[in-house]
Amino acid sequence: MSVRATSLRASIALSALLLMTSAKAQAEATFRCDADGKVSYSDVACPGGKALPAADLRAPATVQAESHAAQQRAQADKKQLLTLEENRQKEEHADRKTRQHALNVANAQRRKCDALALRKKWLDDEASASHRVSAKAKRKSQRLAEQHALQCQA
Repeated sequence: MSVRATSLRASIALSALLLMTSAKAQAEATFRCDADGKVSYSDVACPGGKALPAADLRAPATVQAESHAAQQRAQADKKQLLTLEENRQKEEHADRKTRQHALNVANAQRRKCDALALRKKWLDDEASASHRVSAKAKRKSQRLAEQHALQCQA
């Protein structure tokens, strides 16, 4: 038998022993005894003793304080959650506004470029329709082409 197999069997046996011990400890009852106005707790039944679950072994003041603290933590967590949700919604709204603004700017630029391209086309059509093109019309067409190239790079 290998060392590894022996070690594994020992671990299993130890785990089983621990489980049996903890199950026995949980099965034992705790009794509350009240004698002359003094409360005592014991694992042995006393005359008039009452079996209590493990949760009741804490002092009532401790239970009340823990309950109050848990309620306060829950309220603080709820408040923090609401604040985080509100901040998330504000950030999403700001992001939507930013994206919409960028879209509006891009659309305005596209419309401007389309208008410049159309004006240039009209000037070129006019120049090709008439055989005699003046220097002024050529300059105007060239400037419009340069303006279009400068503002509408793409």
